[in-house]
Amino acid sequence: MNRLHKKIKQRGFTLIEIMVSLSVFIIIMTVSLGSILSILEANDKAQTKKTAMDNLNFALESMSRTVRFGTNYYCGTTSTNPPPALDCPSGGSSFSIRSADGALIVYSLSGGRIMKTVSGTMSPVTSSEITINRLTFYVFNSAPPSDLGQPRVLLILSGTVGNKTSTQSTFNLQTLMSQRKIDI
Repeated sequence: MNRLHKKIKQRGFTLIEIMVSLSVFIIIMTVSLGSILSILEANDKAQTKKTAMDNLNFALESMSRTVRFGTNYYCGTTSTNPPPALDCPSGGSSFSIRSADGALIVYSLSGGRIMKTVSGTMSPVTSSEITINRLTFYVFNSAPPSDLGQPRVLLILSGTVGNKTSTQSTFNLQTLMSQRKIDI
């Protein structure tokens, strides 16, 4: 009976062994949790960037469509009755165009967002997640007399995306838009 009693007594774990194994487990879990949190943060940043790029893509496509079908390009003013057309190779912060239906459309930067003004009504083109720091329009070949070159608008913008500083990303975009109607 004494022999059986010794075998049973030797099968258990000591308190020190349990404490050491729990300490190793806690260290491994802490390191793993840190990795999981950084993966989640990287995912948030990627999702924020994707949302912003989708929004910017939509905004630029809308602007490009207006430029393709519009006439009388003019930059550097937001007046209600701009001249027929005016080049600005040195760049301007706003851009006016006559749409296909004759309405005056003005694109400008206001409060970190690209704004579109149609018949005096201003509306945002970009979402609030995007902050535009720089918006410059360059207009070429729009001024009369015709120079046999298609009117073109070069748009350069830069800004940041994301509301939280930890997931914020910067971007720089440049696109060239041209009139679809042949300028001959």
